Amino acid sequence: MWFVPDRMSEIPVSRQLYEKIKFLILSGDLCEREKLPSSRALGKDLDIARSTVLEAYDQLIAEGYLETRQGSGTRVARGIVVMSRTPAAATAARTGPDERHTDKEQNGDHISFRSGIPDLEAFPKREWAKIYARVSESLPSACFRYCDPEGVWDLREAIAAYLFRMRGIRVSPHRVMITSGSTQGLSLVARLLRKKGDVVFVEDPAHTGMAAVVNRAGLRVQGIGVDGQGMDVSALQKILSTPKPDVAFVYTTPSHQYPLGAILPIQRRQALVRFAREMSCAVVEDDYDSEFRYEGAPTSALYELDPEMVIYLGSFSKIFAPALRLGFALIPESMLDDWKREKKYMDVHTDALSQYALAAFIRQGGLERHIWKMKKIYARKRSHLLQCLAKNFGMAVTVKGQATGLHLVANFSGIVFTDAVTETLYGKGVKVYPVERYSLSGDGSHAHEIILGYSHLTHEEISRGLEVIKKTLCL
Repeated sequence: MWFVPDRMSEIPVSRQLYEKIKFLILSGDLCEREKLPSSRALGKDLDIARSTVLEAYDQLIAEGYLETRQGSGTRVARGIVVMSRTPAAATAARTGPDERHTDKEQNGDHISFRSGIPDLEAFPKREWAKIYARVSESLPSACFRYCDPEGVWDLREAIAAYLFRMRGIRVSPHRVMITSGSTQGLSLVARLLRKKGDVVFVEDPAHTGMAAVVNRAGLRVQGIGVDGQGMDVSALQKILSTPKPDVAFVYTTPSHQYPLGAILPIQRRQALVRFAREMSCAVVEDDYDSEFRYEGAPTSALYELDPEMVIYLGSFSKIFAPALRLGFALIPESMLDDWKREKKYMDVHTDALSQYALAAFIRQGGLERHIWKMKKIYARKRSHLLQCLAKNFGMAVTVKGQATGLHLVANFSGIVFTDAVTETLYGKGVKVYPVERYSLSGDGSHAHEIILGYSHLTHEEISRGLEVIKKTLCL
């Protein structure tokens, strides 16, 4: 449910939520019989009291917008006529004429603080197996043929609805392109946009895999510094006053900068979109783990500011399982035909059976239930990691980027994480990832920082790993 309460408003939050849900029902964005989150889950997700949600739900039930039955939860009531639809919603509803239808993460006894690895012990194997089997048995024979390169329509439609519920993004399913993970999505984007230029501006530090994908597409990476508010967009603005380079696109992780964790504020987001318009280049938004936010309200997507300039990349690797190899991209109308051709000759299409199964899983609410469950698990692990850092290191360590995602960054004052230090730690059974290795400039400004991924580790492994780090660093 996408809703950001205005805590400065004189209107009570319960009334704001009531008005939001009523609007979504009357505009048709929440459909008849559609199930809403439980009051407890929605309250936790929006960081508001459960009683506030209950107050809004009770008023909507009293007025006939919602109905509740024992064992079936709270749903949109039947028989409500859609009264109006905003221009944005109408645009999102349009469809085309024919579119209806390693390394090892854990190596033996080593505790690896690698980031971005979900807790696969909590993967819903039984539920997924049942859905996959049922879908495979019930699909008509025609669905076992080659499918469209842009993906199975059922999944594209399910993702569009999911993005609206979870991220507030309005997008037509015909703009949703299915990929074999976000890496393939970025590779396709780089191939398609290299005709616009040969330079890609990226955050520095940045994911090394991203830089490798861009380089393999024949493009040149140029780093833009990152501070406590994400990419320093003012550095991009200075480029406008110099001989302009041929820019293919700007790559950013605005909801949780990788690896430092900053959130790009609205002023910088708007400036970034202005830069893209002036340079006639795209902005690629990699939204890799924003589903897991533990502090404050959910952040909005950069994509909302200009869907014609911003390409949004998403993946199910972190929120579900890397083995699934399913992701998606939201692309401008102008790229649709070129994307389909490029995807077709890259791999024909992404595994169709998994697409049908994931579509069913999303429609039945399985993905959102899984996210809520994992959010609780990761929140406990995050809290345990923060407590262990405070217990072992006290004021000798500062933390950032902990509000969202599956990792945080720890800064150890006076400690330089050289290769010798990390090798010593590895020899004692702990693998850490220095931020400096992700720095494009290599100026040493991140030499005191390490990434601590915690989502795949047990509480015991987190405790033991930090104790080894403390003893090794003599802190």
